[in-house]
Amino acid sequence: GVIKPPVKGVLVILTSPDNNDLKHTQVTDQQGTYNIGPLHNNLRYEVTAQKQDYEITKVSEDSNDFNAVKLSKLTITVVEGDKDLPGVLVSVSGSHGYRNNVLLQERSLVLTGLVPGDYFVRPIMKEYEFTPSSKMLTVKEGLEVSVELAAKRTAYSLYGKITTLNGKAEKGVHLEAVGAGKCALQEEGVTDEEGSYRIRGIPPTCPITVSVRTDKSETIRRASPPSLFVQASNKDTHGLDFIVFHKLKVFDVTGYVSIADEFVASVKVLLIEESPKGKTVHAHPLDSSKIFVFPNMPLSSSFTVKLETSLSSSMYSFKIPEVSVRSEGSFQHIDLSFTPIRKAAVQEQATKASFTALAVIVLSMVLAANHATLVPVFTQVFQSVMNRNQGDSSHHGDGGNSGSEYIDDIHRGIRKRSSKKR
Repeated sequence: GVIKPPVKGVLVILTSPDNNDLKHTQVTDQQGTYNIGPLHNNLRYEVTAQKQDYEITKVSEDSNDFNAVKLSKLTITVVEGDKDLPGVLVSVSGSHGYRNNVLLQERSLVLTGLVPGDYFVRPIMKEYEFTPSSKMLTVKEGLEVSVELAAKRTAYSLYGKITTLNGKAEKGVHLEAVGAGKCALQEEGVTDEEGSYRIRGIPPTCPITVSVRTDKSETIRRASPPSLFVQASNKDTHGLDFIVFHKLKVFDVTGYVSIADEFVASVKVLLIEESPKGKTVHAHPLDSSKIFVFPNMPLSSSFTVKLETSLSSSMYSFKIPEVSVRSEGSFQHIDLSFTPIRKAAVQEQATKASFTALAVIVLSMVLAANHATLVPVFTQVFQSVMNRNQGDSSHHGDGGNSGSEYIDDIHRGIRKRSSKKR
């Protein structure tokens, strides 16, 4: 076969769908011709041709000849004054469905292997205007076409960093810049791996308020400061930093019990789940500080905080205080009051018992001190009583004088004991 127009150095490849191991290659000569053979006539064959910077297609499906078109080159340069401007997105579209969007990393972008035809070039970069804003180019076969685009800055950027209180960088945090006053503007930015952000497209005549979008984060509760105000400026603004605070995953309860010191040891503070079982989650004995803490409670749960006392309800009158708690937010402080009062009947009984005990003690002391005198007297009294009982049984008719005689005997016995002592 032959390459039309003649092109030297085209690589021609022959293969067979009937034999995967069969492959022959040859390079075209000065006249663009090639000759592969001899070949077996009982096999089917396929022929392709290729060369860098050329588009080569078969003349027809059954032909072994090829048409060759030398591809073209397009060079696009973007500058800002006399400086390069990396980061520009260059969009190129053209003949035969060609589409290419390339982010410019250097001064120029070189596109090779273009089929001859018309191409549309458009640079895109926020904060910049380009001259021309777009360009239609006609690329001819085998030629190199160049175009230069001039950039002019018309808006500026806001820079900053977001960290936690301990300085850890926060990735993926959304920020918002909103125009103040009559400036209707809204732009957004997101922090990178280092916690840094850039918000583009701020006009030089527009004052701005920058804030963290906590509504777009599942973990951030608030930011400090809540917002930053930036005056209108014809340059970039740096140092717009924020500290963010994460949403708490646990809830703490603190409290104070107003109680007399004498009752502190008899009291515990209970934390009880509000559930059918009413499980006690924590029991906190009260100490002299009268303060209690229940840490690390799960969020969005309901509890009851109440007192438990070892005081007897038969001796004291009191009311057990309790408070319902919903674990929402970070913590809740509770004040409880416990004022037991001793019952009056108990006090009176205690007083009578005290007097009775005192009387018994005094009487015991008197008996102990005078036992030498009193024991014989009680013995004589006992004997007299026994004798009188016997006398009464035999002379019951004289009962009118027996009482006086009984008393006289007792007196005589006491006088005798007294005289003996003297």
